[in-house]
Amino acid sequence: MAVALVASGPPAVGAAGSPSRAGDFVVYGFSQSDVREEDPQVYELDPDTTIRAIGKWSTAGDEAADYDFAQIDRYHAKGITFMGSGTASVIFPEDFATAEIFDDMSTRDADGDPVPHDEFGFPEPARRGNLFNPKYREYLLSWARIQVDGGVDGLNFDEINAGFSGGSKYGFNGNEGFDDYAIADFNRYLLAKYPAFTAADWKSRFGMTDGNILRRDVPPGDLTANFNYRDHLRAGGWNRDPVNAANPLAPEWGRVVANRMYAEDTSFTATYIRRYWKEIVDEMRAYARRTRHRGILISSNGLWPYVDVNSVGMYPWNPDEQTPDFRGADYVPVDGGHLDGAKSLQSQYRYLKEQNARIAGQVPVVVFIDWPNDMMTDYLNLPLREKQDYWRIFGAEAYANGIFPAFHLKDTVGSPTATDLGMMDFFTTYTRFYKDHRAIFKDNEIGAQPVRAGAAGVAASLLVQRGTGKRSIHLVNHNYDQGIVPQTGFSVQADLGSCPRRVSLISPDFPQAKSPAFSCRHGKLTLTVDRLDHYDIIQL
Repeated sequence: MAVALVASGPPAVGAAGSPSRAGDFVVYGFSQSDVREEDPQVYELDPDTTIRAIGKWSTAGDEAADYDFAQIDRYHAKGITFMGSGTASVIFPEDFATAEIFDDMSTRDADGDPVPHDEFGFPEPARRGNLFNPKYREYLLSWARIQVDGGVDGLNFDEINAGFSGGSKYGFNGNEGFDDYAIADFNRYLLAKYPAFTAADWKSRFGMTDGNILRRDVPPGDLTANFNYRDHLRAGGWNRDPVNAANPLAPEWGRVVANRMYAEDTSFTATYIRRYWKEIVDEMRAYARRTRHRGILISSNGLWPYVDVNSVGMYPWNPDEQTPDFRGADYVPVDGGHLDGAKSLQSQYRYLKEQNARIAGQVPVVVFIDWPNDMMTDYLNLPLREKQDYWRIFGAEAYANGIFPAFHLKDTVGSPTATDLGMMDFFTTYTRFYKDHRAIFKDNEIGAQPVRAGAAGVAASLLVQRGTGKRSIHLVNHNYDQGIVPQTGFSVQADLGSCPRRVSLISPDFPQAKSPAFSCRHGKLTLTVDRLDHYDIIQL
C-alpha cells in the first residue's frame, strides 16, 4: 500500500491524442508484433504507449509494403503513442543482396573472421551487424526512415551494442568487433588521446614494435602501412582473448557491456559507439522534422544517452548486481516454481534509476521482462494468482522507486499472451489506478530523507516530484508465502524537514482514499497504517 499526494488534471496531449512527451507517460505496455501484425490486447489495456509495437526483423520491414501502418490511426484513436522498432544488431544472409555485403556488414573476431551467433538457435546462420561500418549504420537508418514515413511516433533501436560479446564460440569473452572499420577508428582514437606520443612512447606504453607502430604521417585507415591492432593481438598471443588483462591496449579498447552505455566509460569502444549512436539519433530526429514536420521519440533496450525514454530488458546475466554466479539482479524472483514475493527489488530499481539519470538525464526508465530467457519462462509458469501478485508487488515497487513497469501482453516467439494466461481483466482493472492518479507518478526523484516502517518486510521510500516538490511515501509489502500476508496497525515515520498540511492514503488495493490520523513536529511525521496489503501510497 502506498500513501501519496494526488494531483488533479488530465495529462497533456499531443495532436495525435497521445501524451505530448515521454515524461507524461505513466502506464506502459509491452507487446511486440511482426511489422504486418497487430495486437488487439493493446486497445484493451489502453496504456500511454507500448515500448515497441512492431519490430523490424531480418527482411520483414525492409519495404514500406511490409507494414500495416493503418494500425497507427487505431492507436491514436485510443490516445496511445505508437513506437516502431527493429533489431539494431542481429543480421542474416538473406538480409543483403550478396554474401560479400553480408560479410562486410558483419562483426569480426581478432583474426578478422566473421563471428557466428549460433547461440540464438535460429535455423539460418546469424551474426551481429557492425556499427562501425558506415554502410551498416545507413542500413539501420533505411528501415527507420520507412517507419517514420509510415507515421510512427517513435523508434526503439534494440541491442545497439550487442556485437562485441564474441558469442558462444568464444565463451562471450569479448572477441568481437575487430573489423577494419573499428581498428581504423581505434587508430584515430589513440592518436587523438595521445597527441604528443613519439614512437618510443607507443613502444614503452603499449608494446608496439617498429614493424607495427602507430604513425601520424599515414592515414589511420591504412592498416598495411599504419598500426594494425589485429596483428598486434596475434603477436601477443591475445587473438583468442583480446581483452585479456595482459594486453596493455585492452583498457584503451574497453569492454563493451551489452545494452549499457555507462557515462564514465571513455574507452575507445564506448567513445565511438556513443558517437555513432548519437549520429543515428540526430539523423532520425532531423528526418522526422524535415519530412513529417514534427518530433519523434527515441528509445533503446537498456540504458543509453540521447533518448526520450529508456526501456530496460530484464534478463539473466545482467550487469545490475554483482552475484556469485554472475547472473545479475534477479528481476523475476521465483523459488520452487512460486513467486518469491518476500524479495525486494528496491535497491535494483534505484540502481537503474540512478544510472539512467547519469547516462540519459531526467528521462523515464521502464523495465520489461525480456525474452526468450529464464525470467520470462519463470513468469509464464507462475500460477495465475502469483502472476498477478508479481505486478502487485514488483510492478508497484517500480512505481514506488520512480521508475515504471511495462505490463506484459505479448512477445514474438509464440508464448502465451496475456489473454491466453487469463491476465487481461486484471491488467485493465489494476492499471486504472495508475491512470486515475497519474499526476503522482511522473517526474519523481528518490527523497533523501529516511522513512521507517514499523513492520518487518515492508519496503518504504519517499518520492519528491521535480517541479512541484510534492512528496509521497510508498510502502510495498514483501510478507509473502504463495500469497500476500497483510500487515495491520503499524506506524510509519519520516524525517521530512517540513510538515504536510494534510495526509491522504491511496492504494490500488482499495477503492477510496483514506485520511489517516497523523502527527508532525519539526518535520518529523508519524502516522499509523491500519492495513497494508500489497502497495499503499501516503500523499503529503
